[in-house]
Amino acid sequence: MSKIKSLLISSRFAIAQREHKCKANSKHRIKNGDERFEIKNDRNWDKYCLECASKIIDKAQKDLEKLKPEKNSK
Repeated sequence: MSKIKSLLISSRFAIAQREHKCKANSKHRIKNGDERFEIKNDRNWDKYCLECASKIIDKAQKDLEKLKPEKNSK
């Protein structure tokens, strides 16, 4: 039996160890101890504030819904 592939890339929520800018919007600051969203990018992790993370996740859900076949289509 073959393994089912995933369309999702590695991502996680984590606690910031230092203060830095959000990857999506440099005006958004992530402070030490704040929760942040991280997405694997080659060997590194891109880090996003929770506001931008919410937008990223919402867009991903919409994109995945478009890929689902319609139940009544033949």
